[in-house]
Amino acid sequence: MAILKFTAGYAVIAMLFTGVVFDYWAFGFVLLLVGSACIALAGYGVVTSQSNAPVTRLLYTTTMFNIVVCLVALLGLLAMYYERTSVRGIDYANLGMAGARAEFNRAGRGGLLSIFGNLFSAAVYLPLVNLIFDWERWDRSRFVVLGLVILGLLGLTYITGGRTALMIAVAMAAAAMLGRGALGMRSLPSFLSPAKLALSIFTVAGIFGAVFALRASAFGASSAATYLSQMCVHLSQPTTEIMVRCSTIAQASGFHILDEVLNYGTAVLLYAFHVAWVGNVIIDAPNPGALTSFVGPQDMFLGRFGFELVATDYDGYFIPASAGLVYDFGYLEMALGFALLGGLAGLFRNMMVSGYFFFGRIAFSLTAAGLLISVMISPVNLPVLLLAIMAITAIAGAAYFARLIGLIPSNSVVRELRRGTGSPPKVPR
Repeated sequence: MAILKFTAGYAVIAMLFTGVVFDYWAFGFVLLLVGSACIALAGYGVVTSQSNAPVTRLLYTTTMFNIVVCLVALLGLLAMYYERTSVRGIDYANLGMAGARAEFNRAGRGGLLSIFGNLFSAAVYLPLVNLIFDWERWDRSRFVVLGLVILGLLGLTYITGGRTALMIAVAMAAAAMLGRGALGMRSLPSFLSPAKLALSIFTVAGIFGAVFALRASAFGASSAATYLSQMCVHLSQPTTEIMVRCSTIAQASGFHILDEVLNYGTAVLLYAFHVAWVGNVIIDAPNPGALTSFVGPQDMFLGRFGFELVATDYDGYFIPASAGLVYDFGYLEMALGFALLGGLAGLFRNMMVSGYFFFGRIAFSLTAAGLLISVMISPVNLPVLLLAIMAITAIAGAAYFARLIGLIPSNSVVRELRRGTGSPPKVPR
């Protein structure tokens, strides 16, 4: 139900933004997003109704396990940075984050070192989820995990030069909070109050705005207003009704700092809400035979073997998952897809309350995050998210094998919360 409320709220706010700013009211987009969320909720409800058992086992992870995963992620970041700077010769220091991103996109694919770095740097999302779930169960070493997670996320954002790494982190954290609620815990961990949560959201929005400022500088925009107008024209190309109004969107109050804040803030809103008009248009557009919903895996895997994607008028834009599925396959297939996704969320929720870790807590968080991200883009079109799933799967397999052969103790990854104790158990550092 929380995901349905979020989807409906997001869709309505996006419609109001485009309606008020551009006089474009994306009613079809709202109906489609709300409808797909209702279908997912129905799939979730059908599966969870088959298991009404209360929480049987509460697990928590050890801080040492999460610190090791963080170190693996940081090692991946270092490998990725070394490959791009020393092997491909990309000068991050002079080009900056945005300029370096453009350069390594032009440079093409890297070798094995790049593959290792891209894969394991995304493992940082595993300790992020555990941080939300287990904060109250850990001792003071939890601050080490927190610091390493923040360092990993900022490093991933810097080296990839994009904003999706942060967007995925927000979705994963929100999904973990939903998981806490499903386990009967307080949704917000003790280090987060509603006020701190609101501040965190504004901080993330500020970081997004700073990324836009860096991109404006890297691409030679003379001011925030100029960059905003250029960005608006680019994002509005699928919808001419929006494009004709881009020249009036920039703010000019006469106070330079205020104008910069307002214009880069508006850029963040455009980035978040351009899906309203793209999603509204694409559901009625003819399809030339392309699959927009699976561009990510096609580009990551098939592209390495020379597979050419069929171009569409919507390449380079965020397409809501429901709208993309309608464009690719039709309404019935979209409904089946969201019913399946909701059913998987219900299945992993049932496994989570039964005390499963990777196929419970982690799988539920990934699935719920996918549903949250679906309001903007198909989750499988986010390479970092796909890499995170692959990295977490590899870590789960390695941990299972290490325990199986006695290389590490059986309780070195997860432990069961003792019941009837007055305080949470302490975790050795």
